Amino acid sequence: MADFLGIVIDQSLLNKDFINHMDVVARRQVGAWGFLLVSVPKQEMHTRIAALQQSMVDIKEGGWYAHFFRDDELIVVYQDRVFHTTVDPETWSPSIQHGLNNGIPREQLDFTPRTRTDAWAYFDDATDGGGSS
Repeated sequence: MADFLGIVIDQSLLNKDFINHMDVVARRQVGAWGFLLVSVPKQEMHTRIAALQQSMVDIKEGGWYAHFFRDDELIVVYQDRVFHTTVDPETWSPSIQHGLNNGIPREQLDFTPRTRTDAWAYFDDATDGGGSS
């Protein structure tokens, strides 16, 4: 089974040292935001999610999330909640509502990229000068 890939935004981390404990496979800068593509073995997801939540900016101080995906699985991680869903947008309502309730604009709740192909294309594009997200 393949590892999960995840998107973590650097600015969502209160404790920047946390990222030193993740397998960062690619980086991309879009404006002021630093996007990190990380790889996490399935057997370590629970532990890594808990550590990530402890390292994130408090949800009441800034609405941030990270998301992880593998095959048809999607895990959306907020500082205070975790949603296990699928890559099908029809299954995202609770995840989206939680983000909206915490000040995240709707257009940022697209959980993109969410496939390996899209992730590699998004981060590879960054090496060519990349566009915006």
